[in-house]
Amino acid sequence: MKKKGLSIIAITLTAVMMLTACGNYSTKTEQVTESTAGTESSEDVIIASEAESEASESVDTSSTEAASTEESSTEETSTETASTEESSTEEASTEVSAEDTIVTGGHIVVLDPGHQRQGDSAKEPNGPGSSTMKARVTGGTTGRTTGVHEYELTLDIGLQLRDELESRGYTVYMTRETHDVNISNKERAEFATEKNADIVVRIHANGSESSSTNGALALAPSSSNPYVANLASESQRLSKAVLNAYCDATGMKNLGVQANDTMTGINWCTMPVTIIEMGFMTNAGDDTNMQDATYQAKMVQGMANGIDAYFGD
Repeated sequence: MKKKGLSIIAITLTAVMMLTACGNYSTKTEQVTESTAGTESSEDVIIASEAESEASESVDTSSTEAASTEESSTEETSTETASTEESSTEEASTEVSAEDTIVTGGHIVVLDPGHQRQGDSAKEPNGPGSSTMKARVTGGTTGRTTGVHEYELTLDIGLQLRDELESRGYTVYMTRETHDVNISNKERAEFATEKNADIVVRIHANGSESSSTNGALALAPSSSNPYVANLASESQRLSKAVLNAYCDATGMKNLGVQANDTMTGINWCTMPVTIIEMGFMTNAGDDTNMQDATYQAKMVQGMANGIDAYFGD
């Protein structure tokens, strides 16, 4: 009995010791597990931190790239804008330059519509230093069929020609713009000098005792003119250019350029000059045509084309 009791006690103690050992093992296992979990958790944090860092770097990189793209875009936009502005400025400058050329670069033309409502029989020298005296200005001829006075026709055509020449870029001055003036032939030539004209175109119509005489002609000084021989060549070239273009446009018979050294309005000129005799008002056909609006438009276009041709040569 005693041995049996001791065995039981020994067995019990052994069991207690085994249970204690198991408890300690369990505790250690849990501690190791917790430690491992803590390490894994810590590693997760590091990994997460690295991921955040990468994400942060990625964001920074994206921001940098975006900023770079914006700067590039801004620079390109600025460059394009600057380029556009420069282009616009150049175009505007070109336009202004072109306009300046039209306004200031055109030749100066003086148009002298022949005669006036009332003639002036007072005398003036036929040329500088001349002892030959002629009437300051006459009244001109009259249309036998239409009854229109020469001074009326010449001003009508003169005003239309002025407008046409101005539309082509010329600077144009008129010796008169109304019938009620008193301007001598000498004074008309002096007016052209005051305006620094490049040429003078004196606009007239012709008359003849014969009603069958018709056609257009031009008058210019000869090379032996005692006053303006130096202008003869250019005046003849001007006369030919205007007369030929006029007849081409109208179909008027071309009677050619004729030398004349007796015209006061020519002899006082200081630049190339021509007198265009547009047609014979004593001829029914010429007289009627020169009062037709459509025909007048051709007359004006022809003379303007002739002036263009003169300056274009």
